[in-house]
Amino acid sequence: MIKQKQTARGKPQGREKLIQAAKELFGMRGYHGTTVDDITKAAGVTRGALYWHFDSKADLLGAIIQELQESYLNRFIEETRGAGDSPMDKLWHMFKFNSRFAVEHPTLIHCLRTLSLEMQSLEGGNAKALLDVFEQQRSFITEIIREAQAKHFVREDLKAEIITSIILAVHDGIVLQLLAFDRHLDGHQVAWALRQITLGGISAGARIIHPKKGASDPRTATGEVKEK
Repeated sequence: MIKQKQTARGKPQGREKLIQAAKELFGMRGYHGTTVDDITKAAGVTRGALYWHFDSKADLLGAIIQELQESYLNRFIEETRGAGDSPMDKLWHMFKFNSRFAVEHPTLIHCLRTLSLEMQSLEGGNAKALLDVFEQQRSFITEIIREAQAKHFVREDLKAEIITSIILAVHDGIVLQLLAFDRHLDGHQVAWALRQITLGGISAGARIIHPKKGASDPRTATGEVKEK
């Protein structure tokens, strides 16, 4: 359980320093590659201070996942639902929100992408908690894609779950590119290009691309379409 011990003024003493240090170190070294001493040294506090606020390193990780739930996922769902009546308005806002959040919270995003590679071995119920956040995000995006398909805004020859997976994979890759090459890439231009390429590619008016003349559409193998 995450502790909420406070100072006389009502603010958690050193708690935010520990969370910030843990996010940076987990992002660089991974959860298992980071020790309690690494975190306290980076935060400039003692081991006693860490155990004042958290029961363990796993408890500290739980606070980071809770931050993801509250500062990202809950806001993402609420703001996207309220972005407009059209599912395309929601999709547009979804890309805009994610791009903005990645720019404003690069340490948290980088931390979570690294942790996702260790997810199955995380301690203290954190694997399930992190997976639940990712699943909620995935289910919500898929819901919007299906709504857009039902209204013929998004192409129906692609499964909504696959579109969602591609959107998330491309977004994660863009974030890594920006973290690695931020001096060479303009974040605003990248975000705009991402929306144009992705939304253009999944729109109902997008045409099927064949690698060469005579190449088969994958759907022809199942008899869904006939080649012309």
